[in-house]
Amino acid sequence: MGALTACDGVTGAGTSDEAEARAALAASAEVMLKAGNGTVEMDSPGDLPTGDVKGWADWKNGSALDVSSSKGGGSGYRVRVVGDATFVAVPAALVKMSGGKHWTASRPPSADQATDGQDTRNTVLAHLLDPVVQLRLATASGTLSTARDGSGEGKGTRTYRSVLDGRSLMAALGAAGVEPDRTFALRPKDLSEEPSEKARTLTAEFAINDRHELVSVKLYFIEAGRTSLAAKGSAPVVLRWSELGGAPKIEAPARKDIVRDPKARSAGPQAPTHDAAESLEDAVVRAQQLTSYRTDRTGPEGSGERAVLAFRQSGSSSLSLTASDIETWGNPKTPIDKDGHQHVIVTGGVYYSLAELSVGKSWLSLENGTGDSKAKGYLASFVGALAATDEAAWVATEEIGGRPVEHYRGTVVLSTLAGYTGPVLGQFDRDNFVKDARTHGLDKADIDVWLGTDGLVLRTRESGSGSQGGYSVTEEYSDHGAVHDIAAPPAGDVISSKDLLDGLKR
Repeated sequence: MGALTACDGVTGAGTSDEAEARAALAASAEVMLKAGNGTVEMDSPGDLPTGDVKGWADWKNGSALDVSSSKGGGSGYRVRVVGDATFVAVPAALVKMSGGKHWTASRPPSADQATDGQDTRNTVLAHLLDPVVQLRLATASGTLSTARDGSGEGKGTRTYRSVLDGRSLMAALGAAGVEPDRTFALRPKDLSEEPSEKARTLTAEFAINDRHELVSVKLYFIEAGRTSLAAKGSAPVVLRWSELGGAPKIEAPARKDIVRDPKARSAGPQAPTHDAAESLEDAVVRAQQLTSYRTDRTGPEGSGERAVLAFRQSGSSSLSLTASDIETWGNPKTPIDKDGHQHVIVTGGVYYSLAELSVGKSWLSLENGTGDSKAKGYLASFVGALAATDEAAWVATEEIGGRPVEHYRGTVVLSTLAGYTGPVLGQFDRDNFVKDARTHGLDKADIDVWLGTDGLVLRTRESGSGSQGGYSVTEEYSDHGAVHDIAAPPAGDVISSKDLLDGLKR
């Protein structure tokens, strides 16, 4: 991070004591910048989850951090910050529920969102443990002095003190591109609104050794003469650095080991990219939000199996499904269903079934009908199953009906998917997918998904070869969110079950 611009309100300039402190801090900033990384420790008063922090930091190649804490409700806490992305380790007891993934990922809120979330605190933590930020902030904006009471950090180490008023601190951090965590120390952001009797200052005591290395900083956040964030008395937040230049490279976790936080996605539809995992997870979210669409399904070549489906629901839950239309061909022939063609419509609370009746009617109706979730096709299970596998990959940019689409493919191992409990595939859809694939003799299945530029699913395909030979099923989707009506059969061609029974009795 570049040097901070000096803020107004700095006092004490011109004294030899102040000049010595400023020179010492500036020299240490250059030494720490050259070192670039090292071991970091932070001890906060009280029971904050970010107390008793230990780990590694890289402050030369952007703010990067990989630390853990034994605090946080006794469950432990580990966070990795790389740039503006935050990764928090999934507790061991919850890894299975996260689909075997070990990290959650998100980004800090945008300017128009709340800034008191844990992700923001983690990002600020990375800046807090950046020694160059600390040193340059004090050098540019602090009232400086040389402490006379020793450092307590060993022979050859001297202590220098910096005092920053809240307004200068906020301005300096903002100029450096750091968004202060207002839940941590400085509230409100506009300090002109804060009464003078509650004025806040930050006092920092820098311990620097004879090699100009910053050994530690003690931070005291003081409100009107009273130290805040203190468990007892005036206990400071203590930061320490050691093993300079010896930190391993800090990188984001492997994508296949990350559970993304849906709240971290940008608002509105996201165009699919070559990133299969992210695009498929976004597609799952989009599909869950749809209240209607049409499906045209074709079965294995030569089978004659086909289905045309449609549904409408009043909300995002399948329990709110109010209307459905399911027409299928290629079903097993029975004495009742002689041609293998079936058609069932549910609309307006009435169930209609196409039937071969001897009363001059083609449809039988029943009252109190509810929509059938089978009218939603396999979209949720196919896309969810592919998103749940670590093997999904982008294939190519293609076209469907003249529209550009991104094509993704992966192999799903059924025994592995059967144990999946993550966020992209619910238990109901997971179990149905596994059961249906095994019914066709498969141990694994290839899934293909095509996404439009708006992130909506336009086509899916499941294929594979098993104990019963080759198998495939393809679905194409249309009218996403635009199925406005599911019509009942012509009234003159319908007989109610009650009227049918009454006629038979006569």
